[in-house]
Amino acid sequence: MSFDEIIEKSPSEYYDVEVEKRTEKKIKWDGGNDYELNPIDKSFNKNYLRKWVVAYSDGTDLYINCFIYKLQQWYAKVLSDNKYFVFSAALPLIPKKFGMKNNSNILNLFGGIGRGINGMKLALVRLPYIMDKSNEQLTLVTEKNIAVIIGNNKDLLEKFNMESEKNSMETILEYLIKWNENE
Repeated sequence: MSFDEIIEKSPSEYYDVEVEKRTEKKIKWDGGNDYELNPIDKSFNKNYLRKWVVAYSDGTDLYINCFIYKLQQWYAKVLSDNKYFVFSAALPLIPKKFGMKNNSNILNLFGGIGRGINGMKLALVRLPYIMDKSNEQLTLVTEKNIAVIIGNNKDLLEKFNMESEKNSMETILEYLIKWNENE
């Protein structure tokens, strides 16, 4: 229910839910992120899970509620959990928070993938993020700022700079995970 509970791994609430990997069709239609929580216990509703639960863990994986952080509705799976949470999520609802006028500015940072994408396909776009666990600071990571982020690991930065597809989300996530696991 709170970020502190996530960090301390001591939830104050327990919910009987099913984690659903959302289909491409569902995401195109409703937008949002890749994972949805569905209540098994009907004493609370789905809307409560969507708006108020900060994160959910099934004991193996951690899912961050992106709605809380203005990255559209539903949850993203944490890919690395050390000093930072590393995950991919939908386009931000408030691009200005990331220094952009609109989401097309953000997409241009990833090799112009925004050109020619219609609304439904735009709903499927995922971007790499890190969240500092010490202060909840959320950062959208691009080819332009990853060098600053992973720069303290010279070997890793050198390998990243040799990559042919440095602006792909998959490559950025791969290096963020390696970096985070050595922090």
